Amino acid sequence: MKLKNILELLKITALPNVKKMWMTYLFPQRGKIFLGALLMVVASSMEAFSVKMLQPVFDEIFISKNKDVLTLVGLQIIGIFAVKGFAIYYQQVVMARVGLNMVKSLQVDLFSHMMTLDVEFYSKQNSGQLINYFIGDVNIARDAMLNGLTVLVKDSCTVVFLIVLMFIKSPEMAAVMFITFPIAFYPLIYYGKKVRNLTSTQQMSSGGLFGALAQSFQGIRIIKSYCLEKEEIKKIGQNANAIAEISLKMTKISARMSPMMEFMGGVAIAGTLSYGGWRIVNGKLTTGDFMVFLMAIVAAYKPLKGLANLSVRVQMGISALDRLFNLFHSFPKIKDSENAKPLELSKSLIEVKNLNFTYTGEKEVLKNVSVNFEPNKTTAIVGASGSGKSTLINLLLRFYDVEKGEILINGQNIKDVTIKSLRENIAFVSQDVVLFDDTIKNNIIFGKEGVSEEDVIKASMDAAAHRFIVEQEKGYDTMVGERGSNLSGGQKQMISIARAMLKDAPILLLDEATSALDSKSESMVQESLERLMQGRTTIVIAHRLSTIINADKICVFDDGKIVEMGSHKELLELDGYYAKLYNLQFKNH
Repeated sequence: MKLKNILELLKITALPNVKKMWMTYLFPQRGKIFLGALLMVVASSMEAFSVKMLQPVFDEIFISKNKDVLTLVGLQIIGIFAVKGFAIYYQQVVMARVGLNMVKSLQVDLFSHMMTLDVEFYSKQNSGQLINYFIGDVNIARDAMLNGLTVLVKDSCTVVFLIVLMFIKSPEMAAVMFITFPIAFYPLIYYGKKVRNLTSTQQMSSGGLFGALAQSFQGIRIIKSYCLEKEEIKKIGQNANAIAEISLKMTKISARMSPMMEFMGGVAIAGTLSYGGWRIVNGKLTTGDFMVFLMAIVAAYKPLKGLANLSVRVQMGISALDRLFNLFHSFPKIKDSENAKPLELSKSLIEVKNLNFTYTGEKEVLKNVSVNFEPNKTTAIVGASGSGKSTLINLLLRFYDVEKGEILINGQNIKDVTIKSLRENIAFVSQDVVLFDDTIKNNIIFGKEGVSEEDVIKASMDAAAHRFIVEQEKGYDTMVGERGSNLSGGQKQMISIARAMLKDAPILLLDEATSALDSKSESMVQESLERLMQGRTTIVIAHRLSTIINADKICVFDDGKIVEMGSHKELLELDGYYAKLYNLQFKNH
């Protein structure tokens, strides 16, 4: 094959990603790779030697009836196959270890990088596609890099050794064979690009299927309550059908190569039989040499076929590498400034000044918002859905960055302090409770170091969670299930509150923290929260106004603006928007 065609096969524009993969994940294992390659060469040479042994078998044993060489030839054949088997076994073990190390390191690095990305990145991504990076693309890349390397080294060496053997036995016939070999590779160049494009489409479709499955499993209660099982089955079926159609197209392309190789093999064997038979009849070639040449062609067929399929494997691998490294090239928008310093808190005064914010592609969510959240006091934020309450919380946590205006904590702009120190000083309890498939105890501790069992129990008691926890079969060691599926909504919320209590941060954000609790539990937790609020700057988002009547200050949001501000009593006397909300909730009480 010409150099130009080789470069086309490897798709030269993607080589930088191949180089990155090699230098980052394979070069550190070069010793193992070299050992594996050496064992491949040994196995390939034994393949050629096993074919070469046909000459004395035919010439000395079958034709000349020479009994003296029978034992020697038998021992040599046993030795050749023993060495070949040893080399193949250890080569597979060594390369498997290299591949597993590569996959492990790549998955960890990929996850570590994704953990640096912003909340905004995840809000725009399909979770199934993200998972598919770890399962599909990583393993496709491994297959291309390592199995491809194995095929390239082992099969190439096997073919080379066999071609050398052919030239030794009959240079004339070998020259004809050698000239016809490149013809078989021409279709690979043509189909390579198609395979690569189909691989990208297949992986995108697989990501869509994973995402649809995840949504169905997570929303199984809603699906069943609305009797939507058939619709979900139809949706999954459509996704699976799309993947099947793409896979079939790829199979057809790969299958087209096989008859081409079969045809070339048939031509080669037919030509060898005709020409070799003519040379034997004319006394220019022995039967043993002819059989060695013929079996060399047969033995070369399988590695040649492997090299033919290598094109498909390489194209699939390059496509997977492109997707993986494109993900690595995604960078967080929210990051520490060059001179960021840890947040210093002598008091937890939060000042919001002239704040404006717009989510990408949406209308303005916050409009010139200014408010102070005083230390040791509780400030409630109320208003209709979509009025900007949760957006303010997102900005305080720097899930998004302020566009216009500023947020100061203890006089420090939150853009000028480290993200880690900012979030370490804020405890956040959301209405959307997130629990991990772990024990109750670990969900409460949630990464906090140096926590004793007494600390966990105290936090649980303060959150009114201790009683139901000890009633579980394994107590604090009870598994909560995926997303807390083994617990009720109220129980999940109480564990989330216990987690915030254990964190003991000077700033407390409560976003509908008691929304999932019944009246009795809400009353118990409300008392706990009031104890937790003491000595802290607390911001409470609430729809149920009964939970924030005792707040020191209430900010009323409407259409992204603060339209009223004051205590519960002051706002009722004002008889404005807050009074209207309050009367709507309590008119039947």
